[in-house]
Amino acid sequence: MESHVDREKVLYEILDDYSEQLNVRQVMDYAMLEDKFHELLTEEPLKRLESVSILLIDEYQDTNLLQEQIYFKLAGYVKENGGSISVVGDDDQSLYRFRGATISLFTNYVDRISKKLDIDVKTIFLQENYRSTQSIINFTNDFIALDDKYQESRVINKPKIDSTKNTVEGLPVIGMFRNNLEELSTDLTNLLYDLKVGNNFEITREGIKYDISTKNTNPSIALLTNSPKEISAFNKKRLPFYIRESLSYKDENIAVFNPRGQSIETTDIVSLICGLILLSIDPQEETESKLDNLPPHTKNTLKMWRKYARGYLVQQDKQIEIYAHDVNIVELLQDIEKECSSLIEESTENAIYHDIITETITQTDNAINDNGILTIDQVFWHILVPIASGAIDIDDDLFDVSLDENINIMSIHQSKGLEFDVVIVDVGSDITDNSRYTAFKRFPRNGGVTHNIEDYLKDYSTVNYDYDDISGQDKAFNDLIRRYFVAYTRAKSILVLVGLNSMRYGYKGDFQNKIEIENVATGWSRDRVWHWDSLSNLLHI
Repeated sequence: MESHVDREKVLYEILDDYSEQLNVRQVMDYAMLEDKFHELLTEEPLKRLESVSILLIDEYQDTNLLQEQIYFKLAGYVKENGGSISVVGDDDQSLYRFRGATISLFTNYVDRISKKLDIDVKTIFLQENYRSTQSIINFTNDFIALDDKYQESRVINKPKIDSTKNTVEGLPVIGMFRNNLEELSTDLTNLLYDLKVGNNFEITREGIKYDISTKNTNPSIALLTNSPKEISAFNKKRLPFYIRESLSYKDENIAVFNPRGQSIETTDIVSLICGLILLSIDPQEETESKLDNLPPHTKNTLKMWRKYARGYLVQQDKQIEIYAHDVNIVELLQDIEKECSSLIEESTENAIYHDIITETITQTDNAINDNGILTIDQVFWHILVPIASGAIDIDDDLFDVSLDENINIMSIHQSKGLEFDVVIVDVGSDITDNSRYTAFKRFPRNGGVTHNIEDYLKDYSTVNYDYDDISGQDKAFNDLIRRYFVAYTRAKSILVLVGLNSMRYGYKGDFQNKIEIENVATGWSRDRVWHWDSLSNLLHI
């Protein structure tokens, strides 16, 4: 087993190499920009801030320690000018602990800024909900209050969400649970289709008839999951895959929008762009065959690109220009651009993938080219290999599309700040038992990776880490509760919880009569009490 010393050495080497690469390229990442700004604020007064009298900070619940120090520095200027400082946030919607956000900076904001700047703070609770029906408001109020331990992390005396005089009762919160993924995806696809096109969908339960519809033409719809990936790391098809496939068979005019659902390096448009680059700079695979120590996934992706591009050239009966030694990658991209138009027009997702890859290639070229020219080796190691390895992420800022027109599949994190007429929340379509491998997304057994990194790095930090003394496991529970609270509160008219019957009734095997599967999303508190036994609080369809 690798020792702690060995692991620390590897971590140091990674961080050192990362820092060196930034220095060589003369660029800064986001955290470095924040640190530099704080440094400028600390060194001497900034004339540009001497007249600032109003400071407004939104989403304060996602603040980290460095950002807090920046805000307090800015607040000092505002105080000097007799101005006002306002922070807005909701501690129940803090989702970014994995990138340093610390909820206690918000919940203890009054004390922290009072001690730092001797400022009197007035707290205003914005509790009226103008978005959801009464049924959804009641459901979310109930959910956020289930776990007694969680209440200790919330703002003191925080009131419940309240309705307005115009709030309608609406449908009960709905549950759809099936024996297997195939049954669930089929029935859920039918429901999505009926809701989208306005078909009548009526059911009767205990003598009461329910009309499952939004009364809206073309309602906005979102399926929220822990991960929108359509294929799992174990190459298994997941619920988002089946929803996309089933809806395309049912009605090709209904677009499924899930740009994070696929690995960007395996999409058609990225395969075409990168495959044509490959055939232009290395048509005989001479350079590619000499690449050492590449992971199998990266090698397979390069081969897949090459095969895709060759098939395209044969189908279109086209030739490409060959570059023997050096290449102007910008000119090559301009030539390739003409081949991408049909795929870009095919879907909004393809347009996003195209923009991400071309922007990545252009930025890399700008950072490393010599008089506009790259060597073949540079194109491989700095452009093609990183893309093929899956190192490129989807930037949510590129989602400049109308979400109302699609069936949107997204992670709960992506949905924050959005709202939809219909929200379907996946609470366990891939959970069949109480395995420890699924515990992190339903009922944490430890603090997880985020807590481990926090705990490891705190001794090396220059900031004060005595603000948060709860256990890693409790932090993980709190994170999970907040995540599902965000998911449930995205719904305006209809909220549906979906999953396997294992989530509703427990796991039934040959030797066990019933093993209940703890899941925060289905009403369990961390003391192992199931407050919604068999999800009796839902209207099951």
